[in-house]
Amino acid sequence: MRVITAATALLLLLATLATAPARAEWVSSEWGETGIFPMENAPFPHESRKDGHTYRDTAYSAEEHYSDNSVALFVPKGYVPGERVHLIYYFHGWGNDIRKAMAEFRLAEAVATSGRNVILVFPEGPKNASDSGCGRLEEEGAFRALTEEVLATLKSEGRISHANAGDVILSGHSGAYRVIAKGLEHGGLEEHIREVYLLDASYAMTEQYTDWIARRPEGRFRSVFTEHLREENVGMMNALVEKRVPFRFVGDGDATAEVAEAERVLFLGTEKLDHNGAVSLLGPWLAGSAIERSGAGLSEQGQ
Repeated sequence: MRVITAATALLLLLATLATAPARAEWVSSEWGETGIFPMENAPFPHESRKDGHTYRDTAYSAEEHYSDNSVALFVPKGYVPGERVHLIYYFHGWGNDIRKAMAEFRLAEAVATSGRNVILVFPEGPKNASDSGCGRLEEEGAFRALTEEVLATLKSEGRISHANAGDVILSGHSGAYRVIAKGLEHGGLEEHIREVYLLDASYAMTEQYTDWIARRPEGRFRSVFTEHLREENVGMMNALVEKRVPFRFVGDGDATAEVAEAERVLFLGTEKLDHNGAVSLLGPWLAGSAIERSGAGLSEQGQ
């Protein structure tokens, strides 16, 4: 196993994984270990995009944009295997892919420094396409099937000792709203999904989110939004008022770690962060989550 310690470690790591064989090797960085694996239950390829997809006169071919069944797995330093495995799913938005997004948004660092005993699962979506379609993950029970395959892979690779799902967090940026909503609607993980993070991603399907909040009183929900998604978030807040579900709405000045940790349902209207900057809240929100702490998280070690 190679260890990369240079400042460009993450970019080199992802470049290596991009050319990896069918079963990826694990590559170490200062934050932990990352492997990218082909999985049968990944979103694509899928019948829904067998002929590709066209958006505003731009055609995205099936071969180039919907044939990658990669799923990135990141196990942070300090992770302690237990009887249950807690997972955080992350989904990218339009015009992106798992390798670019891992580097651009420093996802490994965000998870590692949160100090939570959780493994990152990052399935490839519509690859570098303007599309929120989520292929196989739109099907009933598909999230459960993918989770079972993820856990089986982690166990066979020696990263966990028990392939039992624990708490699950669903998170995503921008166009990822659809895949998360489908997971809440009929993904098959109802008893496991503990938290949902929308990172400037509340474009549509907001009813699925408010319904989940109302029927899952122990579930935690966070939505950060820039000005262009204000109407959608106000709509969700009004729906929660009708459902008699308490929530808190804050601006940048009140977006403290203490507030994020204390509130079950939190809306943050930001003027400081832009659309991509909203992803920077992934780490702080995870740090304040209900997921158990790791045995030796990097945040606790001061690294």
